[in-house]
Amino acid sequence: MVDRVLGYLIVLAALSCKPKNDLILPVESGDVYLIRVENQEIEINPQIGGRITSLKLDGENFLTGEEVNANYWGSTFWPSPQQAWNGRLSPELDNLPYEATVEGNILKLISSVDPASGYVFTKEISGHAENASFRIKYSITNRSGEVQQVAPWEVTRVHPHGLAFFPKGTGDRWGGMADLATDIAGITWFAYEEEKIPVRNTKFFSDGSEGWIAQVNNDVIFVKAFPDIPVEHAAPSESEVEIYANAEKTYVEIEQQGAYQALQPGESLSWEVRWFLRRLPDEIKVEIGNGSLVAYSRNLVK
Repeated sequence: MVDRVLGYLIVLAALSCKPKNDLILPVESGDVYLIRVENQEIEINPQIGGRITSLKLDGENFLTGEEVNANYWGSTFWPSPQQAWNGRLSPELDNLPYEATVEGNILKLISSVDPASGYVFTKEISGHAENASFRIKYSITNRSGEVQQVAPWEVTRVHPHGLAFFPKGTGDRWGGMADLATDIAGITWFAYEEEKIPVRNTKFFSDGSEGWIAQVNNDVIFVKAFPDIPVEHAAPSESEVEIYANAEKTYVEIEQQGAYQALQPGESLSWEVRWFLRRLPDEIKVEIGNGSLVAYSRNLVK
């Protein structure tokens, strides 16, 4: 009896000493994997290019689904610049199955070799309890026999009619939607107003600073944190931060890119982003120029 009580106390002590960064194991559910952190859930489908197919808060998906656009939905990863592949990304990287394994609390996804570029993509996705966030580590490996120039690029599709903002970097914005954004106190703001969106696919390009961008839809805020890069390290004809709106006015892309660099044959680059999804406090108003929104975002990513 004494031994049983002693064992029970040892278990309780161990549980009380568990670190805040407890492992959150990905769960396989049919064709997809789920990672749950508190009231958040991220879904990844290895069968569709290792794509992140949903990001939910209290069961509501912040991302757009395939019912909005059969090709461009959820969140994915591209090589930059786009001009290198003429807007037609190879299916091996974009939508064919990735090999999926779970290593500890990390879901690891690996593409097959792209015959056009020789690239292999790896995505490592994990949930973190200590700050209720998700981390995604992207890698590009050059399996060709030639030196390749490339930058990492995350493309996340969200619903229209929201408010995006990020710390302004060096230089001016450019692109078809450049005039639809506003700079206030060092922050660039883009409020989606359907009547002002051109009847064509369009976007704007900008350097950022601090390494984060936020999107608010209704009372939910989504913040992506990433390594900040100098403006001169962006890929040709690209920029660190890009926001795109489709002609049908059904979704918006919140995009960020890493540094453009050379990869020797067999060499890899890695790039990590962090995702935060929260319901805003009632006292924070969703409006252009609200410093409370900026402070809230900065506090999340610090």
